[in-house]
Amino acid sequence: MAVPTSHRIAMSSTPTAPAASAPLRVAPARHSWLDNLQGFTFGVVMLAFGTSMFKAAGLISGQLAGLSLLGAHVSGQSFGLLFLIVNLPFYAFAVRVRGWAFAARSLAAIVAVGLLADHAGQWIDYARLSPVLAAVVGGFCAGIGLIALFRHGTSCGGMGILAMYVQDRTGFRAGWLQLGFDLTLMACACAVLPLRAVAVSALGVVVMNLSIAFNHRRDWYTAG
Repeated sequence: MAVPTSHRIAMSSTPTAPAASAPLRVAPARHSWLDNLQGFTFGVVMLAFGTSMFKAAGLISGQLAGLSLLGAHVSGQSFGLLFLIVNLPFYAFAVRVRGWAFAARSLAAIVAVGLLADHAGQWIDYARLSPVLAAVVGGFCAGIGLIALFRHGTSCGGMGILAMYVQDRTGFRAGWLQLGFDLTLMACACAVLPLRAVAVSALGVVVMNLSIAFNHRRDWYTAG
């Protein structure tokens, strides 16, 4: 049976479902100087607070801050001074791979964290600080502080600079690389610290690095 012409026209004019369009990618806005300033300040304060908790509880944190805390426990020297010294070899690398501005911001962060961590005891009473609490809360504070610095174009130590470089080049997450360094540091600390202090320190370091590994991802956030 032939279909009438009018029906054929109606059938041919039936609208078809639009094809699914690809999601629109919007370029993220770059950070303003005020964004970067508040991110820098927040990161420094949180990192210094976490480090001061480790220091007051007789623990060590991770990365070069942990190495500096270990040196301070053994020698009695200022954490801030040791933190500045152990980072010196990494500044040339930072200038080469990230530029003078990044290196200068990182140096400022290191100096600020060292000063605040050394003098935190003048403003906060740690007389009843539980080592386990210091490890967990200090680890979270240090982790979120480092993420804030990362996201605003700054680092706080040589391992952070190296980890950011490796993540940008290969996609291997910064937190996992830092975790490997920190486990090596914990093994070395067993020679000079009580085993319980090392075990609790390791708990804090795991908390810090896992928070970085799970929350600092390039596909979630693009720094300006």
